[in-house]
Amino acid sequence: MNMKILLVSYYPLPYVGGLWTVVQNLQNELTRLGHEVDILAQDETLSEYRIIGQQAPFKVADVKPIIEEKLGTAYPKLESYTSIYLTEVLRYCMELTALTLDLSKYDIVHAQDVISALAMDRVKPSHIPVVTSIHGYLSKEIALAILGRHPDLSTDELHESFEYQYNVHLEHIGCHVSEFIHIPAAITKTKLIQQHTIPDARFVQFPYGIDIDAFHKSPKQLDNIPAKTKPTILFAGRLVQLKGVHILIEALKQLKASTSDWECWILGKGDAAKQLKNQIKEAGLSSEIKLLGSVPNVKDFLESSDIFVLPSLQDTQPYSVIEAQLCGIPTVVSDAGGLPEMVQEGVTGLLSEAGNPNSLAQQLHRLLQDDSLRRQLGSQAKLWAEQQWPLVNMGMNTVELYKKALAL
Repeated sequence: MNMKILLVSYYPLPYVGGLWTVVQNLQNELTRLGHEVDILAQDETLSEYRIIGQQAPFKVADVKPIIEEKLGTAYPKLESYTSIYLTEVLRYCMELTALTLDLSKYDIVHAQDVISALAMDRVKPSHIPVVTSIHGYLSKEIALAILGRHPDLSTDELHESFEYQYNVHLEHIGCHVSEFIHIPAAITKTKLIQQHTIPDARFVQFPYGIDIDAFHKSPKQLDNIPAKTKPTILFAGRLVQLKGVHILIEALKQLKASTSDWECWILGKGDAAKQLKNQIKEAGLSSEIKLLGSVPNVKDFLESSDIFVLPSLQDTQPYSVIEAQLCGIPTVVSDAGGLPEMVQEGVTGLLSEAGNPNSLAQQLHRLLQDDSLRRQLGSQAKLWAEQQWPLVNMGMNTVELYKKALAL
């Protein structure tokens, strides 16, 4: 049975980061299998929601005054500068956009986050099921963001804050309106069941996928890769607190005290870029660390590196680790979220304690001092990755998920 599928994201797409990689890979594979796939998401300029490739029915600015008037009446104490206020404006804008579409032509709605799940549940025809992929653990990510701004908050103060409670509420509703919840990592299921009392039977677990042949055959682009003089540690990802780059810089400061035979390339862009640049300077690491920005050829940087590092404070199943493994690069990742499900300690990589720069420095030092271990871990990671991450598996698993939802 060929299906008409609507993938929906509250967040902007296309956009640099793992979400777009997941959605684009999924769209390509579902299309190859004969299904029709549209993507409803915010655009990169944050000015509209639209079906990608089609004209938006209106701009956010066109409907924002109407939404703000309603918000002001319903919630007069909600300040317009807060993240909650912006989320409400964008959520309603997504719903209004969806109402201009003929949603009845779709067989299934596949939300890519809990906010879009609850939004689409409010406006879709009742016979169309919603399934939701949980790519990130929203309440944990919000907690980390709040602590980043207010590090002195106690656990009770954090959990009682309006911002935290609001996002937990969004997560709760988004999960409960979903016929099924796709999780790539088992830890996500455990946390969501504990926090939101969701029936175990509602979860379906399977990993992400990547077109491995296309990945290996992608044309090389080496012009922007720096000349390499020492063993190279590579980070690739968004430059945000969640990814733990500040932990990496502190770890590298400690590493320099024991060995100077390394350099580090940091790829990506994000809100923390300026802060990280200052941290590098203050740590005396301006000669050792290169901030190279966002690049189109991460694979070529991986193949030019000796170690891949990802010290996330929270993560699910990042494509950066998948790509590093496929390149045969040993990885050092934190033990946060789903990362320990991707990297087996001492077999396909090394684990460090999340948020602990000393632990990370020790694991990096261990790899730098042992060429044989680096080769062994990289080789074993590649063999495991080629069996774990084929895109065809992700496509077939997703179709089975849709069939389960439609059978209800």
